[in-house]
Amino acid sequence: MNKIFEDSERVSREKDWHNKVFAKDKYVRADCGKYYAANDDANTFYFTVIRSLLHKKKSIVLDYGCGDGHHLLQYSKYIEYGYGIDISDMRIARARSLIEKDTINNIEVEVMDATDTVFEDHKFDLIYGTAILHHLDLNKSLHELKRILKPDGNAIFMEPLGTNMLINLYRKLTPKARTIDEQPFRKADIDLILSYFPNSQFKYFSFLTLLAVPFRKSRFFKRLYMKLANWDSIVLDKNSPFKWWAWICIINLKK
Repeated sequence: MNKIFEDSERVSREKDWHNKVFAKDKYVRADCGKYYAANDDANTFYFTVIRSLLHKKKSIVLDYGCGDGHHLLQYSKYIEYGYGIDISDMRIARARSLIEKDTINNIEVEVMDATDTVFEDHKFDLIYGTAILHHLDLNKSLHELKRILKPDGNAIFMEPLGTNMLINLYRKLTPKARTIDEQPFRKADIDLILSYFPNSQFKYFSFLTLLAVPFRKSRFFKRLYMKLANWDSIVLDKNSPFKWWAWICIINLKK
């Protein structure tokens, strides 16, 4: 199959899937939602890093796969200007309505293929995205990110790993919860990231904390979760071979 045609088909499938998900009353991953209780420490770390890199009235920021733009709206008062892109025109329409409602004039959103943007070279101080890269042609997206990120900029992403056999088995049993093109990161993908961004930093989360999920509604959940998260910080250290058991990886792309 022609590569250009194949890429176009992939983009169309992703767009259709995300539009359909957005249009549904019931969240498509509702049945999987309980497992996200295991990600609180990952989310806290991810958003703390992003906020630490925002410089009031100085940063040009890109929300890479912005959805309805709610994160970009939250950050608007800390930045000079922000852009959001997403493949779903329905999500972008929602983002525009929120921007107009809040009368925010330093952000804009567009429907765009994240692997082939219209932005000029070295435009952004900060790029961030949540569970977006594993939906894309990784090689093309890394090439594009390297092109549009400033030499001293940061690109922060929170992505799932595909290196835990049990988690992969669960994915196979719940195919409707994801697109056919998405591919959680493998070891080869980490190597590819380093080939583009050799100074990148990685932090791994959510292995032992999954054991707390059955107790998420109990009064001792928080205490149990914190203890398991502390153990995860040791077991999933970047120098540990057990890091590949993690579910989530947070990546700081640096040239």
